[in-house]
Amino acid sequence: MSVALVFVLACPALSRAAPLRVTLAVSEEGGAYQSFSETLRSKLPSDKYELKIKRADDSYGGADLYVAVGMKAALQLASRDIPTLNVLVPKAGYDKIQNQAAARTAPRSAIYLDQPIERQIALLSAALPGTRHVGVLYSAAPPELPSIRRLMKEKSINLHDRAVDHSHPLNDALESVLEESEVLFVLPDTEVYNAGTIRNILLTSYRKQVPLLGISQAYVKAGALCAVFSTPEQVAAQTIAMIERYAESGKLAAAQYPNDFEVSINIQVARSLDLRIKDADKLRDEIRRIP
Repeated sequence: MSVALVFVLACPALSRAAPLRVTLAVSEEGGAYQSFSETLRSKLPSDKYELKIKRADDSYGGADLYVAVGMKAALQLASRDIPTLNVLVPKAGYDKIQNQAAARTAPRSAIYLDQPIERQIALLSAALPGTRHVGVLYSAAPPELPSIRRLMKEKSINLHDRAVDHSHPLNDALESVLEESEVLFVLPDTEVYNAGTIRNILLTSYRKQVPLLGISQAYVKAGALCAVFSTPEQVAAQTIAMIERYAESGKLAAAQYPNDFEVSINIQVARSLDLRIKDADKLRDEIRRIP
């Protein structure tokens, strides 16, 4: 046995690469952010990764990879040319960051907070088969609108869309679209759907007997009929896979939607609207079977 080999065996730290230093920048304490962070901490192998958890406004120090959890942290890190994985951020917010940081060279990617449109439309078809008229509201036509229209047309669904602007205030646009629609299909547009408007939208839709298909579990709790969403734990598992790939290749996978998901149903709303709907597990399994 050579002297060099004896030395390496006697010093285990020199026989393997140093742990990858990962810093989590968390937008806020508690809630989904805490669940995500705790899952990541418990599942990420401590012998391969050195994990630090910081608040968005903390000093981050040095790291090999930064994980921005939520939009506040993503914006804080956006100005730095450092390898960054953004999670629990809306696609529109990440796209804006990318446009502003186009000249930077460090790897940057994301796992979106949103669900893919195909999955949301699959929920619509599974939960409310036979629906033929669906309404959407937006402050500006989203890039996905042609895809939404095409996918719904493939299912023989007519899309009725309305812009909300100075010429067409929210109440007017909402009343108009509900007159033509059997379901209101929520898009992630904070100019239309926010803490100041959602109660009125839900009450008006309920009065018209038009259910909402929401975009999160919070929407369902507030009064939407159903929604497809991903848990912080599911996003954490996907994040770990991306971190491991980065550790092996030095590259981040392309920005992506959540892989795994759940379905939530507001049974009380379904009963009040006299709607027969499958339970959440059956809906989730049906959506998962779709290629």
